[in-house]
Amino acid sequence: MRFYIVASLGMLLVASALVAADQYHHAPEYEHAPAKHIPIVHSESYSSHDGSYKFAYESGNGITAQEEGFVKNAGSKDHEVQVAHGSYSYTDPHGVPVSLSYVADENGFQVQGSHVPTPPPVPKELVDAYAKAASQPQSHDEPEYAQPAQSHGYNAY
Repeated sequence: MRFYIVASLGMLLVASALVAADQYHHAPEYEHAPAKHIPIVHSESYSSHDGSYKFAYESGNGITAQEEGFVKNAGSKDHEVQVAHGSYSYTDPHGVPVSLSYVADENGFQVQGSHVPTPPPVPKELVDAYAKAASQPQSHDEPEYAQPAQSHGYNAY
């Protein structure tokens, strides 16, 4: 009997939380255009037992995507890496064409495109400072630690 009371209490708490969340966190209502079917006008796909693959598609509204991948250093347990490169393009809601290309490999995911924010260039002074620091021999000495302050006559407990 206790199990049912605890379970009922738990359900009551969850239901109360959902009602409270619904009262205070209404999602904004947007006017949506009726969903329409967008056909795929071209599609191809290939995969191989060695880990390589390729796919491409184009939809009726002009979205295109393609990607190819393979296993780099296949068979080398510690150096085997799945590599992928591809691109996609579409037209944004304002009518501006967007095109991106990417590579994903042992160096991570790298994307290029006119709509991808890029960091400002690193100042030459900083590049020079990094180069100088990298050219310095590395010291493997243990770090120096500050010595404890001298006792001032107080007894430690």
